[in-house]
Amino acid sequence: MTLDVTPPGYVDGMYLIEHTFGDGAIGDLDVDALFDRLVLSLQLLGDREFICRAQHYEETLERQRLVVAARVAGSSGDTSSDRKRARRLVGGRSRSRRSVNRDARRAAAVAANPDLGDKVADGSVAADSLDALAKAADPDTGAIPSTLIEEVDGLSPGQTDHAVDRFLEETADRDQVNERYQLQQRARRCRRGTKLAGAGRPELATLTLEGPDAVVDRLWNQITVAADAAYKCAGGRDKPRSQHAPWEHRLFDAAVELIDGEGGGLRPAAGSKPTVVVSIGLDDPELKPAIQHGTGPISDDVFNEYVARSPVFALFTDANGRPLWLGRTRRHATVAQFLTLAVRDRGCVLCGASVSRCEAHHLIPWNASAKGRTDIDNLALLCGPCHRDLHRRKHTLYRRGGSARRVVWHTRPATPQETTSPPPETIQRE
Repeated sequence: MTLDVTPPGYVDGMYLIEHTFGDGAIGDLDVDALFDRLVLSLQLLGDREFICRAQHYEETLERQRLVVAARVAGSSGDTSSDRKRARRLVGGRSRSRRSVNRDARRAAAVAANPDLGDKVADGSVAADSLDALAKAADPDTGAIPSTLIEEVDGLSPGQTDHAVDRFLEETADRDQVNERYQLQQRARRCRRGTKLAGAGRPELATLTLEGPDAVVDRLWNQITVAADAAYKCAGGRDKPRSQHAPWEHRLFDAAVELIDGEGGGLRPAAGSKPTVVVSIGLDDPELKPAIQHGTGPISDDVFNEYVARSPVFALFTDANGRPLWLGRTRRHATVAQFLTLAVRDRGCVLCGASVSRCEAHHLIPWNASAKGRTDIDNLALLCGPCHRDLHRRKHTLYRRGGSARRVVWHTRPATPQETTSPPPETIQRE
């Protein structure tokens, strides 16, 4: 038995769809009435089930809306023209300019990449992942490398963003990176402004720093490190969350402290010299631009500045990207192992959080019945929230697909031999 749906028509103020089963028509149905009945039916399932199913249907409609908008707008081979046509389709008076521009950008990406449209339609590529993939698109035609589209198949938006960043790092051209840095240097500025007041909120003064991404990311990492240090000095997890300042307040205080040097003596730790790890692959055909974790490829000028004022370590890898020298096997990851993980994983393998916010996680726990080892092949970087959530759900990590340099990580339920109770303590560097 097949269901044939004819194109909808607009009759007497109602959208009608004629449904036929085989050769027999069963009549005309009011789509709006069907939708209202669906909402009422979901409400009968309870609040939690309503939220879960409504989110699922919303994501499905969003994907199909983008695919249809891409099909109607078409692709002319010019990214700017495609976005303008898509913007007229997805726009509306009830929508913000930002959301319209976002959907137009996504629809144009789908229109320029037919293979991507198929994956968005069946849900193997999330709509939110299109924003990350757009970073790898050709600026003129909007074409995205097919190998990258295949690699992100089935990944979450966070993992897709991580995979795209790694792809861009590997394909970066040294001359283009240096040219981009010079353009950012010429455009650098610090602005003072005002953020308009919201409902129940005061008007806020703002200070914006704009310039080379490597410099901004370095300062941001120093601010987050100082904010974490303030949290630990205030008692950390030994005190309830209600007795701590909110995260955004700690960030502001840390930024002020880094500028004027006040606030409890955290400045030396937060402003200490960075450690520069030079990773050299024995199979590298040419000298690529240096990579700053969280930023991506950096110019020669930034790299030379780091080397001039920081200790430098060399990490050599073989043709498969495996480190040739490791720290001793032990309960806690050594400094050498943590640096190796930083080079290999670039950050949290699940959400892409910065290395500065990550911990070394045992794939097979140290005190599980399988007796996991503190070996580089049994370690991966996870941020604190992802680490705790993984143990709470009794899941484990495993590698799938990707190239030797772009390992894709997924989660699955852990076997009894891979679990431990109670959950193991946080595994940090020594």
